[in-house]
Amino acid sequence: MKKLLFLTLLLSLFFTGCKKDEADAFVNVTVKESSIPQAGVTVCMFSDQKGPSTTFFTSFFSDKKVITESSGIAKFNLEDTFDLDVIDSQTTFYFGVFGTNDVVLGSSAVTIEKGQTKSITINF
Repeated sequence: MKKLLFLTLLLSLFFTGCKKDEADAFVNVTVKESSIPQAGVTVCMFSDQKGPSTTFFTSFFSDKKVITESSGIAKFNLEDTFDLDVIDSQTTFYFGVFGTNDVVLGSSAVTIEKGQTKSITINF
């Protein structure tokens, strides 16, 4: 009986975990300088309340930071930072790359909803 209960619990956890992944949203940000992908660049993510038209669009106020891989891509899992079940069906997020003294080198925006994967590019 204990084995059956354990197996049932294990299977329910497995299927619950799979459903959560389907609700995640991902944004892949490619960073290019002069059309060449850049590795090791920090990409900052911002909610729609901290977009480029606000004074909060600085690396200090970013909601999440990811460093680009050797291919120049920074991969963001939005569920790690935001509860997408609470956010509206479509949400806009902003991404920026900053230089010395928080000078904006480049930025881009994406509108996404849970379960989607989108790709954008920041050129500078």
